[in-house]
Amino acid sequence: SSQQPTMRTGKAIMKKTVGPGLCSRTMLMYYTTVLIFIYIMATMYTTLYSYRGKIDSLEKKLKSDPLPAVAVDAEKVAKLQDQLRAQQEEIAKMKTEKKSDDIRQVAVPPSANSGSPAAPAQAPAAPAADSLKPAAVKAVEAPKEPAVTTASAPTKSDAGADIPKRDAVKAALLHSWEGYKKFAWGTDELMPQARQGHNWLGQGGTIIDAMSTLAVMGEIEEFKKAAEWVKNDLHFESKGDVSFFETTIRVLGGLLSAYETTCDLYGCDQGLLDKAKDVGTRLARAFNTPSGLPYATINLQSGHGSTPGWTGGAAILAEVGTVQMEFGALSRYTKDPSFEQQALKAFRVLEAAGKPNHGLMGLYVDVNSGQFTTNHVSLGAMGDSAFEYLLKTWVQRGKKDEWLKKMYDEATRGILGHLVQTSGSGHVFVAESRGGSLIYKMDHLACFTGGMLVLGSKYADKPDEHMKAAKGIGETCYQMYARQGSGVAPENVDFSSGDLHAGAVYNIQRPEAVETFFYLWRATKDPIWREHGWAVFQAFEKCCKISSGGYVGVRDVKQANPPLDDTQQTFWLAETLKYLYLLFSDDSAVPLDKYVFNTEAHPLKIWTD
Repeated sequence: SSQQPTMRTGKAIMKKTVGPGLCSRTMLMYYTTVLIFIYIMATMYTTLYSYRGKIDSLEKKLKSDPLPAVAVDAEKVAKLQDQLRAQQEEIAKMKTEKKSDDIRQVAVPPSANSGSPAAPAQAPAAPAADSLKPAAVKAVEAPKEPAVTTASAPTKSDAGADIPKRDAVKAALLHSWEGYKKFAWGTDELMPQARQGHNWLGQGGTIIDAMSTLAVMGEIEEFKKAAEWVKNDLHFESKGDVSFFETTIRVLGGLLSAYETTCDLYGCDQGLLDKAKDVGTRLARAFNTPSGLPYATINLQSGHGSTPGWTGGAAILAEVGTVQMEFGALSRYTKDPSFEQQALKAFRVLEAAGKPNHGLMGLYVDVNSGQFTTNHVSLGAMGDSAFEYLLKTWVQRGKKDEWLKKMYDEATRGILGHLVQTSGSGHVFVAESRGGSLIYKMDHLACFTGGMLVLGSKYADKPDEHMKAAKGIGETCYQMYARQGSGVAPENVDFSSGDLHAGAVYNIQRPEAVETFFYLWRATKDPIWREHGWAVFQAFEKCCKISSGGYVGVRDVKQANPPLDDTQQTFWLAETLKYLYLLFSDDSAVPLDKYVFNTEAHPLKIWTD
């Protein structure tokens, strides 16, 4: 009780003895400090609200135009890298007189003259398992700068290459591939604008289709990543109905081409061949029909096959006549002759069937009787690649099966004598025919005909006639692009008025025009074909490139700023960009006396024994 008053008394004495002057100064300092504190807090709140406003503005802008700043910065970085690489190449060219071939040539070596792949004398160590993890199908990430491989110094094997244009095409491939890896890994296709994947085969279509292109362009580490995914994550035992044709040319063909590539690079990868044998064995059950012609659809799990109802139950010509190269290669490497025997039997059935329309095969054929059910002939949709494979299967097999060459010669006589026409405006085009009457329409798909005629011209009785037609078709296919506001070609064109007019006005990144430019360049070295190819490439770059990764198709090619679709086709990577890259490469890149392309542009070795 005595302590408490003492404390109060002490406080009273202190307050009394300090005096009024000291008290007023203290109070002034106190209020000044409070005012400063209030000012600081007000400034901070004002700044925060200002930043909040800016963030809200940016969020609204990002919703309407995703990641513009990142895209612009990425483009600036890419341009600076291109300039740096160009300077590095020029310096290397001046300093270097002799360089060993870069790894791109290793992927398709000119010395590879054996049908059976052989491992190199000294193979590098096998790569460690890749750490790449499949991206979530709907994952949305900020775009990162693609890991573009620095262009190598020019070598003797680049003597005939247009290096800047070749490397520009490679950059487009990497932009396509990086976008797929980021947003759609493990799915069939990238939807670049939605930034997600899409399935229709359910077999990692883009991964398998891109493998041979990655190898040709020297992206061996990316090729190995794809190979690891195939061996570890691609499974066929749970797959249901699939297209026999599409799975054969894309998946089986892609796996066999990749297997051959590993044999040249670092030793044959048995895991890839095992996958090819697995899917090939499942696909081969489609040949179990009364005639031996394959079903259009096959269930990879049950083996049940079927044909489409809209054809009246008939099979489609291209789907029964565009599998022989793949099954032949599968037999060669597995030592199981049954695969090629079944595939070649399909050609024998077509050989025996009556061909009332100028000796040309019709679009539909009955899988029971083996007879054609229509006299409609087209080198566009549903017919195209069956004619191509008559020649290419003969070439692949060492040009020994004369009956295949005879079928091709008969077909080209009908093509050149009946289907190849010249319009009133001077355009050489490939018409269709029904009942002997011409249909003055040409699909973009039919542009492959020019390349086929070039490839077969050296074995033709009248090679000049074949080359003349090929050049005319090539020029017309270029005009299909040049005459459109967007610079890219429509799905088909019509000549019934005497001039070239767009028919179906969409474009889905098809390769057939640049395929023919490639073959014409290899055969003639006329610079016009490189010029045409570059113009086509620039048109795709202008209207179809998505900054976050990937390329898309066009919904109306006639418009200068066309509406776009949202699909990056797997054949954009497998075919279109590969043919463009090879168009600007030296002939030693995939030499045509050592390799033949399947219809998905997967290079397969020509057999020499």
